[in-house]
Amino acid sequence: MDTTQILQGVEIFKGLPLKELEAVAELCELQKFKAGDVVFTEKSRGKEIYIIVQGQVAIELNIRGAKDSATVHRMGKGELFGELSLVSKGRSATARCDSNCETIVIKNKALLDLFKDNKSLGCKVMTNLATMLAAKLRKTNLQLIACFAWE
Repeated sequence: MDTTQILQGVEIFKGLPLKELEAVAELCELQKFKAGDVVFTEKSRGKEIYIIVQGQVAIELNIRGAKDSATVHRMGKGELFGELSLVSKGRSATARCDSNCETIVIKNKALLDLFKDNKSLGCKVMTNLATMLAAKLRKTNLQLIACFAWE
């Protein structure tokens, strides 16, 4: 598995030169999960981010008063999840594997330490993260507006 090549296709690492991608790749570990495994739970402390190498992951939210959680998003190969843990301590959702999965795991502390050593790299990645989160917020706002428009 060429970790650097996988990282090139992940939005948070977009625009990084090869040398910086290689520095991030040194922090990566491979972790496998079985179908049905919970990667992390809502409100748990986030200490790492994940990139899907193979398989599919469901992002679930607990809904007050509901018996079961609701799947709000499904993710596949090349997608990043758990990224909010870079800027917030508690997980906002549960991540559960829909199928057998292989993921790349990057510990937040190691990544943030790399950013301290290479401020340019840190600035690029955190700018990409802010862009990603802003896009997700805009999409959620549009979905909420559409829900209220039906009332």
